[in-house]
Amino acid sequence: MIFTNRRIRLIFIALAGMEAVVLAPFLLLLFRVEWLWRDGAALVGVPPLSLVALVWLGLLAMIVAIDLLGRSRFSDQHYRLAIVALVLLTGLLGVRLLLYRGTDPLSLRWLAETVDGIVNFHEGLRPGAFLIFFTGFLWLRASSASGRLTTFFSVGLSFRLGVLLLLLGGGVLAMRFPGQIATTTWLATIFVALGLLAVSLARSDEKAEGAAGSTGASLPWDRLAQLALAVGLTVALSLALADFFAPDRIRAILAFFDPLWNLLGNLFMLLLLALGVALEKIIGWLYAWLAPLLADADLARTLGEAFSRLALPLETPQDQLPEGGPPSEALLTLLRAGFVIGLLALLLGIVYVLVVRRRGRSQTEEEEIAAVEKVSFGGDALRRGWRRLRNLAGLVRRYGLGRELLDAISVENLYANLCRLARQRGQPRQPSEPPDDYLPRLALAFPNQEEGLSIITEAYMRVYYGEQTVSGEELERLRGVYENVRKAEKTDTDSHG
Repeated sequence: MIFTNRRIRLIFIALAGMEAVVLAPFLLLLFRVEWLWRDGAALVGVPPLSLVALVWLGLLAMIVAIDLLGRSRFSDQHYRLAIVALVLLTGLLGVRLLLYRGTDPLSLRWLAETVDGIVNFHEGLRPGAFLIFFTGFLWLRASSASGRLTTFFSVGLSFRLGVLLLLLGGGVLAMRFPGQIATTTWLATIFVALGLLAVSLARSDEKAEGAAGSTGASLPWDRLAQLALAVGLTVALSLALADFFAPDRIRAILAFFDPLWNLLGNLFMLLLLALGVALEKIIGWLYAWLAPLLADADLARTLGEAFSRLALPLETPQDQLPEGGPPSEALLTLLRAGFVIGLLALLLGIVYVLVVRRRGRSQTEEEEIAAVEKVSFGGDALRRGWRRLRNLAGLVRRYGLGRELLDAISVENLYANLCRLARQRGQPRQPSEPPDDYLPRLALAFPNQEEGLSIITEAYMRVYYGEQTVSGEELERLRGVYENVRKAEKTDTDSHG
């Protein structure tokens, strides 16, 4: 994916930087919990921006490695061995180069200390053991990032989720360590700049892909410069406004409106007083109505019996305690080693499965013809949302709220997915184009699938125009036909790549 074109490549770079920034405050918090580390080995002295740069570069290198492996001509066996070797070697090389770079190159003391830190984790964290597990975590994130969607919705969702995580991590870091307030400000600035860049690029990529004559390719350098300038001005203006609206200025502005706040406070107190009087009347009426009903009820005795039945013994009888003394230290060490080995194997297996499943999913490099678009300020999104709501209301009117409605929505979703895939392959459907007229061009996007495309198109026209229902068996057959068409489309794309 990262080798597709310049725009996609910049989106991946920005997303990797956003993830590095989001991880930074949590790592800094972990480094400052000194009781977690053995022999005072906490990584308190790591510069925050250097940490962000290191994680950022590491993520990008792993994404590039996964993409290159996916494009390689390795056999399946060699491909799997390469993945396992990369995950293991990067962790060990990271320990050797980052933590023991000044020691004797032929000495294996670093390896022994790393193994000791992993097995005896109960005695406290060691930097080498932490780096091994963190490298595995980065491989997990890289394997997910290498196959992520770069649509406007997906990138925007990543941006919003990142903002929430950064507020959480940065807020806790700033409250727990006031000296890190400047660090959190810099992290937020970098994240917002990268997020705006990624979201803007994703939006322009969607517009370029849907434009007439565009096949979705590289971003012109002048357009990129304009985008970078707009992002820089936005971030700079935000920082200037944040510096201007300091707490003292905000308090002065609020104090100017003291008469208004006093008036609103008095009105609120009157509202609370009126609500209290009303509640007093209602409660008095309820008490007068329930008093005769509960006159002969012994609620205390009933509740006491119920709780006594639920009570459980809190102590284990002496005759049920296990015989023998505590386990030996050797057994505990063996159990810890087995636990750590199992955890590392699980982590390696997850990375392996995620990376293997994404082999061959890279997009082919294409050339783009930039198209001029008008500024809509969200109008297109509002119109699309209104059309979807109107379409859904029509379906409810025709089929009611039941299984037939869900089946009709499923058929429309199948056809919409076909149109989306066809648009990505250069055969978009025009808004006013009927499905039967679009069918020949749809067949150009999915060669040798004319019969399946005709079946799905006919079912969609029956549901959308003819207001006819589909049975559960027919819907299952349609899903099978769709899967065959989709798999054939993927095979054709891979053969072109």
